[in-house]
Amino acid sequence: MDGMGRLSFVGLGLGPKGVSLEGIEEMRNADKVYLEYYTTPHEPRLLSRLQEYSGNQLTIVDREFVEDGGKILDEARKGKVVLAALGDPMIATTHGELRVRAIRSGVETRVVHSSSISSASASESGLHYYKFSRTVTVTREAVRKLSQPYHMVHENLLMGAHTLLLLEYDVQSGEGVSPADAISGLLNAETNFKRGALGERTFALALTRVGREDEQLAAGEFSELGRKKYGEPPHCLVIPGTLHFTETEAISAIFGIEMSRVHGNSEETPRTAQTLVPRYVEKTKRALASLKGRVGPEHAAVIENAELYLKDAESNIANGEDEMAMLNVGYAEGLIDSLGLSGAAKVEW
Repeated sequence: MDGMGRLSFVGLGLGPKGVSLEGIEEMRNADKVYLEYYTTPHEPRLLSRLQEYSGNQLTIVDREFVEDGGKILDEARKGKVVLAALGDPMIATTHGELRVRAIRSGVETRVVHSSSISSASASESGLHYYKFSRTVTVTREAVRKLSQPYHMVHENLLMGAHTLLLLEYDVQSGEGVSPADAISGLLNAETNFKRGALGERTFALALTRVGREDEQLAAGEFSELGRKKYGEPPHCLVIPGTLHFTETEAISAIFGIEMSRVHGNSEETPRTAQTLVPRYVEKTKRALASLKGRVGPEHAAVIENAELYLKDAESNIANGEDEMAMLNVGYAEGLIDSLGLSGAAKVEW
């Protein structure tokens, strides 16, 4: 390798023919081309096709090689090096970190963008891209509990936003998460956290092998999608928030289901305070009931104020004043705790 060095990140898109002419040209003019696809199932002839298109040899590398980045950066200081990856290369944080390291070491960098599941999931499903919020990755290790994905989906639904869940797949082991696995994990999380965010009636879209000839699309409620068998990965799951009428029409047409079956999930998603405050109020009322006849008249004002705070909390939650509702419940609990801590009575929570 000689001449001016440069490290280029080339996106290969979603399918075996997704690479752009610009990307092919970048690989053709490179001194060294590396190919990584350790997180995404790929077409068996991808390597040979890319070598045919570009007229250059490609070297397959693993996760450790890319994360270390030492050899790539060393070669990029002396010549033109390409790191090719499925999707859009800068969607992966590892590639972004490698690019920063290259820039800081004085190596010129270039990015050849391509299609990514982040945008393609919206395009393929008929949903408005700008209505998507935080994307969630569902890993094999966490699929049974899914506490973090559950809370992110809940937050997105409260905003009326759509959620894209990327279902992990490991090329080396051949193991991954199916849409049915993800749905089961989310329902388990609902049972655990009881926020009322998800249930059997939750409407979702399952997207399999987007951008490929054997692409599969399915739409329906969790009760249906959770029992469905899915083909080969990669998979992703989309949980819509509030649907615009054009999104409803698009889903009906693209997925081939009646418009009456299409619905968003935000309208039926209670606010966090709506689920928590009633529980706290009932718990506090039971504690108050346990004190009846067990405290002297000198503590009557404490009991009365605790009851008033609970009434205020119920009024607050009915009026959408969530923060005040939580505060008033907390004040009531604090007053009752004061009786127990002072030794005036034993509180039964």
